[in-house]
Amino acid sequence: MRSSFRNAACRAAAGLCLVAAAACFVPAPTADAGPTVTRVTVKMYEYRFALSVQKVRVGTVIFSIVNKGQLAHDFGIQKLQKVSPLAQAGGHTVLRVTFRKPGTYYYLCTVGAHVQYGMFGNLRVTK
Repeated sequence: MRSSFRNAACRAAAGLCLVAAAACFVPAPTADAGPTVTRVTVKMYEYRFALSVQKVRVGTVIFSIVNKGQLAHDFGIQKLQKVSPLAQAGGHTVLRVTFRKPGTYYYLCTVGAHVQYGMFGNLRVTK
């Protein structure tokens, strides 16, 4: 009888150890833990843009803007009313934008009639 009591006590103790070990388990943080920061290179020519990507995720986007043309240009996101500083021929600038909602965002050059000559496009923002 004493032996069966010991066996039962050992099984109970082992069960408690398993419960304690399971309670200590902490899941690893998910990939969504931090804000998303994306870098996009924008090359400007007469009269067009060349973006390194056509789609980004919701979050902060840092646009590195390089003017490969002969005229001054800028880069604007119409819906957010954000426009980069003017970049002279051969120059470069940076525009930091935070996209809070997915959707299609129209971008353009706001200099003179450049948009009428074709300096515009759409950037897709996804979740």
